[in-house]
Amino acid sequence: MERCKETRLVVCLLLFLTLSVDLGFAFGQNKDTEFTFLLPPGATECFFQTATKNGSMEVEYQVIAGSGLDVGFTLISPNGYRLVSDFRKSDGIHTVDPTEEGDYRICFDNSFSHISEKMVYVEVIVDGPEEDDEDDEDWAALAEPEDSLEYKLEDIRDTMDAVHKNLERSRQLQTTLRAFEARDRYLLEDNLWRVSFWSSVSLLVMVSVALTQIYTLRRLFSDKHRVCT
Repeated sequence: MERCKETRLVVCLLLFLTLSVDLGFAFGQNKDTEFTFLLPPGATECFFQTATKNGSMEVEYQVIAGSGLDVGFTLISPNGYRLVSDFRKSDGIHTVDPTEEGDYRICFDNSFSHISEKMVYVEVIVDGPEEDDEDDEDWAALAEPEDSLEYKLEDIRDTMDAVHKNLERSRQLQTTLRAFEARDRYLLEDNLWRVSFWSSVSLLVMVSVALTQIYTLRRLFSDKHRVCT
């Protein structure tokens, strides 16, 4: 009986180690990219993203700072076809499914603005082709009869995959919310500067008008010429 328990413990340990290595290898291949860059006035910047065949790619961008909060966006396929073209937009989300094998070109255009530079946040999510059949065969080969291990290895795999996807999605949403927060903070600071500037100008105009009126009234009642009757 003790020998049976020891054998079962060894089998469980080996399956757990295999599961950890397999999941670590699968989850470690994270092709997601996110960055923030400054787009100079009158310039165009392009970035390249490698994709595999029959996969999917999602590109999201937001203009965080800059006059007008708008840029031009273009997504070009490896064969040179223009897939997406946005003109003077503050944000956008575009998906390519399925993808072609090669380098996709992601371009941002600020040529219409000759004074203001733009701060742009970009996130690219790349998923490879589905390989569920091969994964299922591998996991089926590792699985032992249910009565010997008293649990289903497939349930563990599905649960861990779901947890990983939910955590990854939560991270993406938090990053997106931080980008929105940065853009809103910039708008508030820019509006505060404008309100303060024009308030100062209005106050200066009001004081100038008041002084001019006082000076005019004093000039009207300070006439020293005498009128002979």
